[in-house]
Amino acid sequence: MRFSTTLVAAVSAFASVASAANLTVTVGKDATNVFEPNVLTGVQAGDTISFKFVSKNHTLTQSTFATPCVAKPNGVNSGFIPVAAGATTFPTWTIQVDNVTAPLWFYCAQAQHCKGGMVFAINPTADKTFDTYLATAKGSSPPANPSSPGGAATPPASPSAGSPSGSGSASTPSSPASGAFTVSIHKATTLLAALGVVAGLTL
Repeated sequence: MRFSTTLVAAVSAFASVASAANLTVTVGKDATNVFEPNVLTGVQAGDTISFKFVSKNHTLTQSTFATPCVAKPNGVNSGFIPVAAGATTFPTWTIQVDNVTAPLWFYCAQAQHCKGGMVFAINPTADKTFDTYLATAKGSSPPANPSSPGGAATPPASPSAGSPSGSGSASTPSSPASGAFTVSIHKATTLLAALGVVAGLTL
């Protein structure tokens, strides 16, 4: 019976992984300040979302519905990820969503990008819509510098190591220490284990 129980658990875990979706969002498509697409709906627990940075120097920074252009304390933050003009390889920041009980909100913290509408949402709801979030972002004040948004867990290596060069520098990503969900961030051999959303930077 113990073997049977273990086997059933293993099969269930495998089925869960196999059914998880792998989604892609392009950051800075055609050298514009956009997330493409800028909203994802129907995201399920276990799904992964890869953010492919293809131009300029952007971030993926978590915020809240009420304050779109302000970094959420202890929230997800990729740090600045520069991409050189003419680059042929692109850094990718990947998150695994393990908690879908509430919408997730993000923006680019570079200069006026958020105020210009460079925001992104996962599973917005009827009472907290993406259009309202976008409109609030466009009417908000300039964002604060996201390079040090807080959070106790910070990997020792900066994502600039081995990444394409570009204007500006890449800042160290941040992992949340508390809140509705937390993250694991890994680059090369660096791994910070947590719960909720798992995030990683790859080249």
